[in-house]
Amino acid sequence: MHVATTPEALARGQGLAMHVEDLDWDEYSLWGSLPGERIGVRELLVNHAGRPLTGECPCPDGRAAELCAHMVAVASAFLGGDSELADRLAALSHGEVVALALELADRSAWARQAIWLSLDARGSR
Repeated sequence: MHVATTPEALARGQGLAMHVEDLDWDEYSLWGSLPGERIGVRELLVNHAGRPLTGECPCPDGRAAELCAHMVAVASAFLGGDSELADRLAALSHGEVVALALELADRSAWARQAIWLSLDARGSR
């Protein structure tokens, strides 16, 4: 997400992530609302099926080439924070982590390659 937006939008969007409501997704998009910003659920969307990430937002920055802070907020709300993810992964059993990695590798060629590269790097230590 860092390359799809500006540092300012990234910082502001991550701060707004906790205020995202009605978060939902499908295989192509994420959507939600930011009532405090007066942005409804049908107005805020991030498309994640292609690269680079794109989206829709009614704010003035929503028409820029980069993701606006509101789009970043939806994506950040979906992804959760690194510490939250680490805590949830740590609570899984070894078998559950392996199953999760295999499922991710089956769904994404990029993820499969990243997993293999990480395993190769650890093996060469």
